[in-house]
Order: sequence, then structure tokens, then C-alpha cells
Amino acid sequence: MSAAEPEAADDPVVGELTSQILRRIEADTNGDAAAVLDDETLVVGRRLWEAVGSGEHPVPLETVVVLGTLHWLRYLRLPQDTDSTDLATALHFYGRLSMNHPELVPRRIRALIEATEAAQSNAAAMMSRADDLLTRAKGNDDIVLADTAIDIVRLVRLGVPQGHAARARVQGLLAVALSFRAERTGRPADADAAVDVARDAVPPKEADADSYRSARSHLSTALISRYKLTGEFADLTEGVELARTVAGESSNEADPSFAMFLSNLAGGLINLYKVTGEPALLEEAAQTGRRAVAQSSGSLSALGNLAGALKARFELFSRRADLDEAIEVVGRAAQVCPPRHPDHRVLVANHVDLLTTRAGPGDLDAAVATGRRLLDITPAGHPDRPQAAANVGLALRTRYAQTGQSGDLHDGTALEREALEAVEPGLPRWAALSSNMARAMTERFIAHGTPSDLHEACRFAQAAVAATPHGDPSRARRMQGLADLLERRSAAGLDAGTDVTDALRLWDESSQAAASPVRTRVRSAVRGGLWAMTEIRDPEQALGCFTRAVELLDRLAWRGLERSDQERALAEWTGVTTDAVAVALTCGSAEDGIRLAEQGRAVLWSQLLNDRTGLAELRSRAPELVDRLSRISAELG
Repeated sequence: MSAAEPEAADDPVVGELTSQILRRIEADTNGDAAAVLDDETLVVGRRLWEAVGSGEHPVPLETVVVLGTLHWLRYLRLPQDTDSTDLATALHFYGRLSMNHPELVPRRIRALIEATEAAQSNAAAMMSRADDLLTRAKGNDDIVLADTAIDIVRLVRLGVPQGHAARARVQGLLAVALSFRAERTGRPADADAAVDVARDAVPPKEADADSYRSARSHLSTALISRYKLTGEFADLTEGVELARTVAGESSNEADPSFAMFLSNLAGGLINLYKVTGEPALLEEAAQTGRRAVAQSSGSLSALGNLAGALKARFELFSRRADLDEAIEVVGRAAQVCPPRHPDHRVLVANHVDLLTTRAGPGDLDAAVATGRRLLDITPAGHPDRPQAAANVGLALRTRYAQTGQSGDLHDGTALEREALEAVEPGLPRWAALSSNMARAMTERFIAHGTPSDLHEACRFAQAAVAATPHGDPSRARRMQGLADLLERRSAAGLDAGTDVTDALRLWDESSQAAASPVRTRVRSAVRGGLWAMTEIRDPEQALGCFTRAVELLDRLAWRGLERSDQERALAEWTGVTTDAVAVALTCGSAEDGIRLAEQGRAVLWSQLLNDRTGLAELRSRAPELVDRLSRISAELG
């Protein structure tokens, strides 16, 4: 094709055909993607190209722009997992246009033209260029660079047919790039395409072992990434199983990829635990995370996943050392992570959350200050904004509970509402944000006494429980939160009619949620017992709740904790045994009273006697094995 001429064509046929395409482009701009994708559009485009001489004569500038735009829009609208000759056709037109009118070429296309020219259309060089751009995109959180990397890889793929040896590498890099873009933009279409592309990239099992492992690792990452976006449990289970298999097959620990395999597995295990509540998954995640950190010399992803496992383990077992270590690990990762790296915001948000959880001297002030800096660099609409806003809001509310600063309550509630409104209902984190809003509105009711705040808190809490599946470790805590609100509403004389009985049902169900943290279950059992005695006037039901509370004390002070942590855990519930015995006597069951007294007052003594069965000697030789045995015993108990 000759260089485009600046003037428009006078041919009425050319003018009419150009108008038809422009109308279709305008329809696409208004949301009708089918306007540029149907076959008739291509027919009109070919007729226009033929009408201007098919490139044998100088082509009007308007024609070049219109046809370039048409094929570029078609490329953008077609599925990312399919080859698209529209990409090459669009570059054909825009490449000529860039010679004389570069200002008419969109930035993304200019970047693609420059990248392909720098690689001189050599496939290997183009792949290297795309890999470099993707690395820079991750480091600078630049979606345009990721777009360009994807465009280059798709352009290379046009020349690599199915079955070719290079196809797997091309598809693997495209899957990684699409997963990254899906995480940054929240577009499900990219996540779907990443999975399809990664699945296509897996070579036959008899192929090169390294290529086979790498391709399945990419598929695992794409599946877990899509789960985070859509909440599809099947993606998570398949992704974790793939990651576990790939890590188990890797025997060369000197290979840099081995650390990546371990880190991916640790992250997947944490996500799987959050859904299933299986404590063994946390232990596996922590051990895998430590290996990943050691193998990678402290990579960001490995540090982040290790911290996530430690935090979850603290929430489950109340082991303070886990929380302290998690704060140290995340703080270290946030310090070494470049400010423009996409993981920087996530790490800082996690640091804010962990400091808020510990809430020790200076922790909350540090959490608020760090969180506000994070919000300053995370604009509205950014995919990391909801979590950042939620974490800072929680830090402010927690500080309000300690200091009574009304401004903290106002600002914290506003940020948590912003976070909730930015997340689509049905996604996993929506339930957590709804639960947070329930607590925020409760604190507003306590501060101001406005009934509408309490009713709104109940609605948020009910929505959170409804959106949390059975077996999720968070379900018990959210049911407990709703029960607390119903009790508060009843005490305020605003009972909706069934608040008293609904509260007892929620406490009872919460105390029996086996996957949930023991502290949560004990609290629910105790509150249920007290409620049954004072409001329902049913001593038998109260005895059932208190019996469950006493039986859980051994798991509360589980053998894997340090002695000081065990004592601190039991000190929170010093009156439980006494109350349980009193309720048993009220029911006329002295036998139950004696049994509960012995069981509740001798938790640590019973454990000490059990430790004399050989575990003491074993601990001196293999303390990690004893901890594991104790953990399994606690889980089974």
C-alpha cells in the first residue's frame, strides 16, 4: 500500500462505504460490539478497500483511519484465546499511518508498532520483548505495557500453528499476561481466556519434563487467579491439586522455578483453607511458604503467602507468635517492594490489617498512618482500592474503640461503605465487607442511639451470613455477629418478632461449626447458654451450650501452643466451668456438674499427664513432629 494521502476521496461509492463503517464504529462505541463483528462488516470493509484501488494507488487518509480502526476494534472484541488476523490487518494500516500522521495512532498501537519494529519481526525477539514488557508492567503497575505484551504475543501466535513445538511457550506467556491483566482490571473475560490459553499450552505428558511442569504451573496459576475473581470452587481445587503435583515432581531445588512452584502452592492452599476450613491445609501452607522463602531468598510472593498462612493460623489457634511473625514478614516484604510494583499495595494493606489485629501499643496509629498513605496512592476504581479502604476503615474503628475519637468512627465507616459499594455482590470478599459494615453501623448506634443504624447493621449482618457458605471458617464468626445484633436489638426494645429465638439458634449453630476458630465457638457456646437461661428460660438447652463450651477448652489451649499462650487463652474463660456446674445443678444433674467441674478445671493438668506417655522425650529429639502430632490430636479432639 502506498502512503496515505491527506485528502479524502471524492468517489461517492467510497464515501457511502466509509459512512457505513463509521456508523458501525459508532455503534460499537455505544456498546454494540456486534456492529463490528458481523460478517457484513468485513464485506463492507473489503468493498471499501477495493474501491480505493486495493493499495495500488495513494489511499485517502480517511480510508486508512477507518479501516485501521475497524480491524483494531474487531481485534479487541474477539476472544483473547483465539487467533485474530484483524490484529495484523490493523497494524498494516496503522503502520503506514504512523509514517506521516503518528498523532492519529492510539498510544497502545504506537507501542505495539515500536515493539515489533525493535524486534524486527523476529518471533524469538518479539517473545523476549513481550516478556520484558510484562515484567515492567508488573513492576510499574502499567496496564498499557501489559496490553502491549499481550498484543505482541498474539501477533507472534498468528505464525505458530497448532502442534508446533513453540506453541506451548507462546500460549504460556499469553496465559500469564492475561491472568495479570485480569487481576489488575477485574475483567472475567481475561481470566476465562487465561485459563483456556493455559490449558491449550499444556503439551503431551511425554514431552519435555520441564516444559510439561511449567505449562501446568501456568494453568494452576490461571485457575487460582480466576477463582479469586469469580469464586468458582472447582477452579480452586483443580488449581491447588495441579500446584501440589507440580511442586512434588520438581526434584531440582536449584532451579529458580522450584521456588515459584512452592509459592504458588502456598497461596493456593491458603485460599482453599478459607473455603473448606481444613486446619491441615494451613500447616501445609506454612511449611510450603517457609520453603518457598528459603528457596527464593525472600521473593515478594513467597513472603506474602507465608504471612497469609501465619495470620490464618493465628486466627484459628490464637498463637501470638504466628501473628508477630506475620507482621515481621509482611513489613519486610513491603519495605523491599518497589512503590510502583503491583504487589506493593497488597502488602501494605496486609500490613495495616495485621497491625490492626494485634492492636498493641502504637500498632493502631501506625496502621492508620500507613493506611492513609496507601489510600493516597490508590485511586478510586483501582482494583486494590476496596481492600485498602476496608483495612484502613477497620483500623480507624478499632482505634475509636480504644480512644473514643469520634472522627475515627465517621471516617472508618465511610471508608468501609466505599469498599463494600465497590465490590460486586456474590464475590467472596463481599460477605466479609458486609460483615465489617454491620459492625461499623453497630458502633454508630452505640455512639448515637439511632434505631435506623441498628436496623441497617442487622441487614448487613444477615446478608453476610447468607453469602457465606457452610464450611467456611468465617461463617461462625458472622453468625455470632448477627446473634449479638439481634440481642442488642431486643434489649433496645426494637425486636423484629423472632430476635430472641433467632439469636439462640445462631449461637448454637455457630458453636458447632467445626471448621471455625475455637475461640469463636467457645464464645458462641457461652453466650448461647447465658441467653437460654436468662431469656428463653430453658436450663436444659443452656446446659447443652455450656457443656459444649467446657469440652472446647482443651482445644482452646491446644498442645501446640506455648504454655504462656495456653494460660492466656484459658484466662479469658475463667468463669465458664463455674457457670456450667451451676446450670447442671439447676437441671438436677449433680453427675454432670461433677464431670464438668473436673473437665473444666484440669485442662492443663490433663495435658501434662498425657505428655508423660512419651511425647516429652520425643519433643527433645523432634519438636516439629510433636507439634504436628499435637495439632492433629487437637483437630480430632
